[in-house]
This record gives sequence, structure tokens and C-alpha cells, in this order.
Amino acid sequence: MTPWLTHKLLFAAGCLASAQALAAGNILIWPIDPYLAPDAKAAELWIQNQSSEATTMQVRVVGWQQQDGHEKYQPQQDVVASPPIVQIAGGGKQLIRLIKQNVVPPNQEQAYRIVVDEIPQPRDNNKPQMGLKLQMRYSIPLFAYGAGMVTEEAAGNHANTEPAKLSWRVVDGSGKPTLQVTNRGNVHARLSKVTLRQGSQQRVLADGLMGYVLPGSQREWPLPASLSRPDQLSATINARSEQWQTSPVN
Repeated sequence: MTPWLTHKLLFAAGCLASAQALAAGNILIWPIDPYLAPDAKAAELWIQNQSSEATTMQVRVVGWQQQDGHEKYQPQQDVVASPPIVQIAGGGKQLIRLIKQNVVPPNQEQAYRIVVDEIPQPRDNNKPQMGLKLQMRYSIPLFAYGAGMVTEEAAGNHANTEPAKLSWRVVDGSGKPTLQVTNRGNVHARLSKVTLRQGSQQRVLADGLMGYVLPGSQREWPLPASLSRPDQLSATINARSEQWQTSPVN
């Protein structure tokens, strides 16, 4: 007999950008792109248990910022999940309401992460304990908008970034080349299908989602040593013209 092992995995909903739901293990979560429009008081998140046994899930909403090119999370009470802990029967589903507690300032987008944790079930010592048990963690982006911000419920992107306000360059990150993307706009940029060109060489950095750059922020990603001086970046972004192709800034 082998003892149960517990392992935490983190899933970003955007990695399934072409799907309508996030699925891993026995849990299905949708939508993968919830948001709070300026006049909305709450948004919906559904969790479905696709196994035959009951499961317990904890749902939290944390503040999301980017500092010095890296992700930062912190406790907050501007948006709360209700109920925060649920037990879902096998084959059942549960509605979680993401409730806005405070007004978002006009013409601003605020970013959060919905963190959904599977709570381990009590062990039954009368049953053989074999195999690997995965304790799953799901992380889903959530954006809230203030008055004056345009959101589109039926569109492919609920909010569009402005390509003219995005720029990139390669900087030195502890002696290694690092891609730094800057967003000077007031809507997040979602980067996927990212390719860098350096002369005749092309390197795919991400086939799917690479990540987000929040408004007024910078985000950094390490590059292979051979890509120290790329001359063009191509990516799919959340804009009316989804293709972003541009040269680096000085």
C-alpha cells in the first residue's frame, strides 16, 4: 500500500482561451472570463463536480497587481465570493456570486484573481489508500469596470485594449535577456500566440496564453539566451484587430 500524496496544481483559465469552461480533474468551471460591467452588482461563476463523490471547494477573490514586472496578490474586500465554501454532490453544480462591495472609480479597470481550492475530504481509514491524490487549485482572472468604460457582453472580448498603448523591449534580467511589455492604456492586454523574430530566426514563446499586462503596468518574461536582440514581436491580443505586430522601443 502506498500513502496518499497531496499535490497542488495552479491553472490559469486563460490557458483555455478558445474554450468556454475550465476543466481539470473532475471539476468544470465556467465562464473562464467573468467580469463586472460598470452597472453590474455581481457576476456569476459556476462550479460543476463531474465525479460520483461529493467535493468541497473554497472560493476567494484576491487583488491582482503587477510590480517590477511580476505578479502580486493581496487580500481585499472590494469583491467577495458568496458562498465562500461549498460542498457539491457528485454530478452536481453550484452557483457562486461574485459580489461588488465598492464602486470602481470612473474610467478605471480593476483586476482580481478568483482562487478556487479543492478542500481535501476526510480520510476513510477503512478503505485502502492507494495512488496519487491531486489537490487542485484554479486561478481565474476577474476584471471590474468603472463608469465610462466600454464593455461588450456579446463580443469575443468583453473589453478591448489599445495596441498603440502597448510596447515592448528586451531588458537585462539578472544577466539574462527578458521580454518586458508595457501597457499605458486603461484596459488589460491579454497576450497569446506570441512569436519573436530575430533576423531570419523565429521563436514561438507561447502557442496559447502567455499572460496579461494590467493597465499602467509592466510584465516580464525570461527569454532564451539566443534571443537577446529580437527585432519584431507578433501576438494575438484582446483588441478589435486581434493581431499585434511591432518592433521594440528603445
